[in-house]
Amino acid sequence: MPAKAKLLFVDDEERVVNLLKMMFRATHEVFTATSGAEALEIIAANEIQVIVSDQRMPGMLGTELLLAVRKKSPSTMRILLTGYSDLAAIVGSVNDGEIFRFVSKPWDNAEMKAIVGEAAEIALATQDAALSSPESLPPSAELASLAMPALLVLDDSDNDRRQIMQLFSNDYRVHGAANVAEALKVIEQHDVGVIVSEARVGSEDTGQLLRILKQNYPMITTVMLTSSADSDLIIKMINQAQIFRFAMKPIRAGVFQLAVSAAMKEHRRFRSDPRMMSRVSVAKATEPEDMSLVALVTGSLSRLRARFSFFSR
Repeated sequence: MPAKAKLLFVDDEERVVNLLKMMFRATHEVFTATSGAEALEIIAANEIQVIVSDQRMPGMLGTELLLAVRKKSPSTMRILLTGYSDLAAIVGSVNDGEIFRFVSKPWDNAEMKAIVGEAAEIALATQDAALSSPESLPPSAELASLAMPALLVLDDSDNDRRQIMQLFSNDYRVHGAANVAEALKVIEQHDVGVIVSEARVGSEDTGQLLRILKQNYPMITTVMLTSSADSDLIIKMINQAQIFRFAMKPIRAGVFQLAVSAAMKEHRRFRSDPRMMSRVSVAKATEPEDMSLVALVTGSLSRLRARFSFFSR
């Protein structure tokens, strides 16, 4: 009989964690905590597969707790519960916690069960791989024969795009694109590991492009640029496109370079151990898709499959 995944629910309201415990105790081993400090004690003493934490708690915010969990137990999948009044507070912290999903309060029981169940399955399947750093994993012969993956900058501002490309020209092979069609041509022709993208380029919403890419080639890692602290956009892009990092405009060069470097390390980890790619599975789209864009992206992706096929073995 397979072992049950261990879940940890954290909320300062005891009735909330009791409700969550009742929902999952028949299928999982459930732990509960009413503070961040108590949760960290449980993490230290148990191999927890999934933690679900409320954001607004006295003493330690949910994002602060999930950052601490990421450092102490990197194999634990992290889910954050938020109320709309919390959204502005979490924007600056989302990068640190590397959150698998956001779930809004009040939650839908069926949705919660599906999200936690998926996270638990992924955690059990990737537990050993998640504990290894990209640097500790020897590359395969096929990977060793490849040059350093390239960086793609997708921005419709010629000036901004050139500045970003110049910022990274000494560290990576850098390509630029002013729209989705140009970006797809670059991805077809070059070994792109990281995409730096605006949330919108001209009239195009890049979210669908990034979601479809992540669905089909999850090793490609994205750093999204945004000009405003749009919490709704960030939550959507985490859940539906698994954006790895967000960077605010105007760009702070040092912070931005660290974000791109971390994204490239994450990409190398996916290449070294393809099992890790399941940890960035995307949620279903919640809005109607632009079918012309889907057709454009799908056509490009079909031409990529031969080049990327060995990563899915």
